[in-house]
Amino acid sequence: MEKTKEGDIIGAGEKTALAILQDLFKNCVIKTQYPLVKILTEEYKDSLSESYLKHKIDIVLFTPTRMIAVRVQGKTHNGVIKSARDTVQKKILEWHDCIVVDLDWEECPYLFKEEKNENSYLEVVNAFTHSGFRL
Repeated sequence: MEKTKEGDIIGAGEKTALAILQDLFKNCVIKTQYPLVKILTEEYKDSLSESYLKHKIDIVLFTPTRMIAVRVQGKTHNGVIKSARDTVQKKILEWHDCIVVDLDWEECPYLFKEEKNENSYLEVVNAFTHSGFRL
């Protein structure tokens, strides 16, 4: 884990996930640490607590047809509070027509070791398939 000069926290697996996604989505705009509020409509912004308004999505892909939110979910996301917030965040993103792809540490051991190889590519592709998005 590291902290950027902007104060964003980059967790395990994020750099490798970004590198793989840049290879897989060459013609898409890809943003990291994308503020959730930039995705929300005004009515949702007014209805959410302050903590949700500070959330950032690890990686967002802007494809010609859909927005894809990629969340790199480390071990800390297994806790009760964080997993509950993740569930709410996922629903909010889906209500805003985003595809949500979770790269979970249990399902992506090579990715979380920061290994960019055939295994980590397969882990990412499998996560996209599981989310209903075909690569």
